Amino acid sequence: MSDLGLRTVGRIAASDPNWLDKRISGGRDLWELACGIDPRLVVPDREAKSIGAEDTFDEDLAGTDALLPHVHSQALRVGRRLRQAGRKTTVVQLKLKLADFTLLTRQTTLHEPTDDGQAIYRAASTLLLAEKLKQKVRLAGVSAQRLLSQGGQLPLFDSDRRTGRLNAALDRIHDKFGSAALTTADLHETPTRKRE
Repeated sequence: MSDLGLRTVGRIAASDPNWLDKRISGGRDLWELACGIDPRLVVPDREAKSIGAEDTFDEDLAGTDALLPHVHSQALRVGRRLRQAGRKTTVVQLKLKLADFTLLTRQTTLHEPTDDGQAIYRAASTLLLAEKLKQKVRLAGVSAQRLLSQGGQLPLFDSDRRTGRLNAALDRIHDKFGSAALTTADLHETPTRKRE
């Protein structure tokens, strides 16, 4: 191929497929791949190891009070994505990028696996409140780590089932009317909600 001047994928894509087929075994197939023509189904080779949501802010934010609504919104999005994927998390991670581009990650292990955005928010907000932020924050993110498939033992007490029914109802409302149709009061007017 090098002798034919075919040193890049772009050069292969720009070549005549019949010319390639005469000079290289499987030349037409190579040309199709270089042009992005591939009828094979995409088969993911592994399951996701985490599910997250993050936002880069238009202006750097100062203090936990300004960050908490964003972290809340992200936690709710992560919970919804977990339920859509049929997964639960045992570890919640908070990611903060400071104004000087320093990256902070903090995580906590939950007592029980969850797909509930409010439980994820409680864990992420505890991590955020433990940080003594001396700089403004340009990016915040929440992610679910160490994912488990749904199932396992039923909860001993009814509160988990009620939370599951509430989340299922919220998911149906969001599916039908969009993610801004129903939210918590602290997220009602945040810029993140307006963008969604």
